[in-house]
Amino acid sequence: MNVRVRSTNRIGGLFVGPIMLVLGFGALFLGLYVRTLTQNEIAAMLPAEGRVVDIVSRTTTSGGERKTYFYPVVEFRTAGGESVRFEGSTGSNPSSYRVGDMVRVLYDPQTPQSALIDSWDLWLPSGIFIGVGGFFALMGILALLDALAVLLKWGGLLGLLGIILLRRKRT
Repeated sequence: MNVRVRSTNRIGGLFVGPIMLVLGFGALFLGLYVRTLTQNEIAAMLPAEGRVVDIVSRTTTSGGERKTYFYPVVEFRTAGGESVRFEGSTGSNPSSYRVGDMVRVLYDPQTPQSALIDSWDLWLPSGIFIGVGGFFALMGILALLDALAVLLKWGGLLGLLGIILLRRKRT
């Protein structure tokens, strides 16, 4: 009796599995889309060597808690010899950079002031979506396979119909 109750609960994978698959593949495709956008943005940029010339601290208050983040200010020269200074878009605590550090910079020749520090931060959003999407897709597939294994043990779809009819009679 206890085995049958557990098996009946495992049939829920037929309903939960597709939902997890849709969420998983949705997040996977969103991650791949964001990754493609990042790749296309970087492909149009030129590389340069920059130097961290300052560290700017910014304090924010969220939920009554004050947090301070440190942002690098980087200076570099474009291929045309123009000197450009920009503030990094990602802050951290403790600071990821020190004054004097050399960093690889990517910049658009049309708007060099919107330069980026070439680091793993550029790939973090797409990596999160791809990781979460892959996890949900895998869990959805496993839930479906588990439910299908139970169905096959009970006699396939006719077994599922029998379970549904038995549940209706009990309630």
